[in-house]
Amino acid sequence: MVSGSHTGPTFDHHQDGFFAGAIDPTRNQIDFAKAEPLTGKAGSCTFHHARPIHGSATNHSSSSRRLLLFQIATSDAWDLSGMDESDWKTYEKTILAGKPFIEARAVITSIRKPFSKAKHQGSIYENQSILKNHFFLTN
Repeated sequence: MVSGSHTGPTFDHHQDGFFAGAIDPTRNQIDFAKAEPLTGKAGSCTFHHARPIHGSATNHSSSSRRLLLFQIATSDAWDLSGMDESDWKTYEKTILAGKPFIEARAVITSIRKPFSKAKHQGSIYENQSILKNHFFLTN
């Protein structure tokens, strides 16, 4: 995790026009030397905002890596790509606490156009399989 990177620009997460779920480390001015590891014993988890630069190394073990991804947001932070009435009803059902807001709270930051589909749509690892440049070695 690169501390403080959440206050910087929003980096492109596409490769050749497809959503890849990761940035190309050769195209951005990121000081990866500032990255700090988030480690824990087996079964540990991390909770962090999506905007900081973050990632994980390649799994070289004989066991599969499991990923459980929960997206949690305040009820005034809804999908910027647009929602119709059925999307709104689904949004209302996902609220853990509080009430739905019809006005979104906004923070000044860059926002990229909505994601295109991934070439290999599936898990984040499948989405990232099209990357030409990886920060971590993959072999």
